[in-house]
Amino acid sequence: MDALKLLIADANEDFAQALAEQLQGAYYIRRCQDGKQALSLLRSFAPDVLVLDLMLPELDGISLLQAAAAEGLCPMVLAVSRFVNDYVQEVMEELSVGYIMRKPCDIPATAARIADLSRRLRPPLLTHPDPKTHISNLLISLGIATKLRGYGYLREAVLRMAKKPDQSITKELYPAVAAVFGCERTHVERSIRSAIETAWLHRDDRLWQLYFRPGPDGVIARPSNAAFISRLADALLLNQDTSVPKE
Repeated sequence: MDALKLLIADANEDFAQALAEQLQGAYYIRRCQDGKQALSLLRSFAPDVLVLDLMLPELDGISLLQAAAAEGLCPMVLAVSRFVNDYVQEVMEELSVGYIMRKPCDIPATAARIADLSRRLRPPLLTHPDPKTHISNLLISLGIATKLRGYGYLREAVLRMAKKPDQSITKELYPAVAAVFGCERTHVERSIRSAIETAWLHRDDRLWQLYFRPGPDGVIARPSNAAFISRLADALLLNQDTSVPKE
């Protein structure tokens, strides 16, 4: 498997060099020290992961990310800054920044966060056809947090839909999932909707486009519960070496 491409855009040469040395061999690495050069490299180098100092000269980090988003350039982003206030955090969330670290940054900790972001681009591969593990990895890659109740409900729903694609979502699937978890059907429906909504609002378009097509405006519409479950059930079946047994 080819190494991912990493761009370190930071005016602190010592930090950038130390981080590059820490990650040497694990990534194809480019470095730059100002925002205009960083934007140019986003276009030409097309990094998978971007380490971005928000206080870059020439073009600040927020302006850089806004320009990149307008051009459809969407790497995984680890932002670093000496100043992190409510405004910065809000804008970082709007721009789908994966993680923010306050400077000065510990090099091993920074490398660990880069590895975390990289795993979002490459969900763990299965060594054998294990539907439950496969759909768990898929849900996590799409941003469904494991701490949410909707995560467990979704996993069970997708597995059941893969076994019986023609079943009714409301009359069969929700009651069956509710019976497994000992809760009400309406609770299953609401929790799944909330989990999908949260993941969609913070989505990585590059990953979501593998499963959901953008509309004419280039934006991926929030899928309904039924559409999300059915699409992932289809993906599960297509990616299994053996078919899921029918009930």
